[in-house]
Amino acid sequence: MTQLTRRRFLQQATAGATVLGLSHLLDPTKAFASTPSIVSDMLAGQTPKTGGTLVYGQTYPNWALGQSNRGAHPYYWLDLLTRSVWNTLTWVDEDFNLQLELARTLTANDTMDVWDATLHEGVMFHDGTEMTADDVVASMNLHMGGGVGLLRANVARTEKLGKYGVRFHLVQPNAEFPYALAEYRAVVMKAKENPDEIGYDGIGTGPFKLVEIDNARQFRAVRNDDYWMGTGPFLDEVRGVITPGNSAINGFRSGQLNAVWNIDPGQIEQFEDAGARIHASAAGDQFYINLPKNLNIPWNDQRIRKAMSLAIDRKKVNEIVYRDASGWTGNDSHMSGVNPEFVARPVERDVKQARALLAEAGHPDGIKLPAIAFCPNFPEEPRIYPIVSESLAEAGIEIVFEERPCDGFSPYVDSVNAPFGRPHRNLVGPRNPFINLSRADFQRSENADWVGASAEEYSRLVNTVASARRTRACA
Repeated sequence: MTQLTRRRFLQQATAGATVLGLSHLLDPTKAFASTPSIVSDMLAGQTPKTGGTLVYGQTYPNWALGQSNRGAHPYYWLDLLTRSVWNTLTWVDEDFNLQLELARTLTANDTMDVWDATLHEGVMFHDGTEMTADDVVASMNLHMGGGVGLLRANVARTEKLGKYGVRFHLVQPNAEFPYALAEYRAVVMKAKENPDEIGYDGIGTGPFKLVEIDNARQFRAVRNDDYWMGTGPFLDEVRGVITPGNSAINGFRSGQLNAVWNIDPGQIEQFEDAGARIHASAAGDQFYINLPKNLNIPWNDQRIRKAMSLAIDRKKVNEIVYRDASGWTGNDSHMSGVNPEFVARPVERDVKQARALLAEAGHPDGIKLPAIAFCPNFPEEPRIYPIVSESLAEAGIEIVFEERPCDGFSPYVDSVNAPFGRPHRNLVGPRNPFINLSRADFQRSENADWVGASAEEYSRLVNTVASARRTRACA
């Protein structure tokens, strides 16, 4: 059986518009413009067949899945692949290049604190009504209310400019603002008289129309014959199924699943034996640990945190869990290893130095720290944290990683110590450099939990477009 790759499926389902180079970002006299031939260019030399149903398994459900039983809303959608049903104004390709989607053009003013979007005309929602600026403004205002942190942090207000125009007034200049419009939650939905009802009808502008969803298990969507891009989709139907544990490999073996996203790396050989082709991402998500510093906990001392960082054996995690000892490892920032500004840590691991830092901080005999909560969003996670705990223990640091159900994990974390919550593991996906680094910018994140001269210098470096200064912030 020929397996449809995730890359090809996403290209066919959500092909966008032209690549936007950094030269455009730095020159406000140039407008970003879509390329009508983008889909045909992708398909050049190919003869895709039409028809059929793609059934995919998803081992990584939406982290907000347990927060609502109304799964037709993109915030509570089965997984994070929202573009099967909805579209955004922009999107980011696999090379981290920005492309246009529902926006036909994007133009900034000279100071880059105001951005104007011109929309494609004739884009129809699944119910047959046309998408206009009213829908975009209503959707963006909803996202700014808390659903999309990047919009909440960067946009002061939106403004309608006629039937097909929208203006974004930013909190401060941002040459890379269009990347925020590509977030998987930042989709365009139908405007409603009651803003609280926006999105719950499951109606989008995407290549497939939602017809059935049980957001605890699966969804079914059928081909949108009036899709605004014209070419495709080629499939008649798409179905997504949550596949925890061994249900992913078992479903693939039995032919019930045509593809599986985010497979357990420990099952690669089993999938290959079943005829699968494995496609690895160059970037991937990162696991990071949130250590609230507003309470009287020893890790408030920077020396303790540095000791923890020096003690963790990341190479061992790569070798044992991912079978890739040469893979990149994080540098304690949100920056992805594929970003040009990424700076590899100068010392991968130093247990001796970690112990010296503990002793300097007043803990020569080691230290016991509060438990860290996590839920296994990815199937391999329960195998990661024993390695982390063991490597920390070698430096005299005792931490228990407490596994919790993913259903309701976010409310559990947030139920105490607002706005920081419990100590917990979090996830961050690969983004462009500004988004990666701005997560720790106290001016753009309400829980960055960082003050003082170093925080102000970091913010200054993050908010410049100069690559060399960005690299200093990353380092």
